[in-house]
Amino acid sequence: TSGGMVAGQITNPNGEAIEAAEIAITGGMEETMTTGVDGKYTFQVPTGADYTVTPTKDINHLNGVSTFDLVLISKHILGLSTFDSPYKYIAADVNKSGTITAFDMVQLRQLVLNITTKLPSNDSWRFVDANHEFTTTNPANEAFGEMYDIINYSENMENMDFVGVKVGDVNGNAQPNSLLGATARNTAGTMTLTTTDRMVE
Repeated sequence: TSGGMVAGQITNPNGEAIEAAEIAITGGMEETMTTGVDGKYTFQVPTGADYTVTPTKDINHLNGVSTFDLVLISKHILGLSTFDSPYKYIAADVNKSGTITAFDMVQLRQLVLNITTKLPSNDSWRFVDANHEFTTTNPANEAFGEMYDIINYSENMENMDFVGVKVGDVNGNAQPNSLLGATARNTAGTMTLTTTDRMVE
């Protein structure tokens, strides 16, 4: 049987490569691989069959999540400052309900306070077809592709790209790979506050 290549890259909304995403191809053959620091994946597949390509990454739910994200979600819900990117809607939809509500804040707050270690009804990352064009006022509820279906594969398909969204990380500071650092806002230990000595009531 003749064959060809199915390949693509997984990046965050800032175009930074996402490492440690597991890519599964099923259908005419079954195989999985994990992206390296370049976020790329490649499969050699036989022609003439149907395939589905599905990325997942469900580790380190706290990556990029802080109380600042809770503030941003709160401002959005109150209409004080609505999200300026469709991917922020998807990140803020913590419970995967298709809406941004106080329930999302409850689950995220439990994660930030270490009451839970993972989100109960969502993966750590969600992956969006990079070619999807958002057209509604609530991108979190759009039927965006989270996998690629290939019908009767016949030739190389090298741009099967996905945008990875770290759930709960509205301000986009999750560390996407081991080469890029992240701004940590959480601290473990003693924090010292210095203030002027004065009488207060």
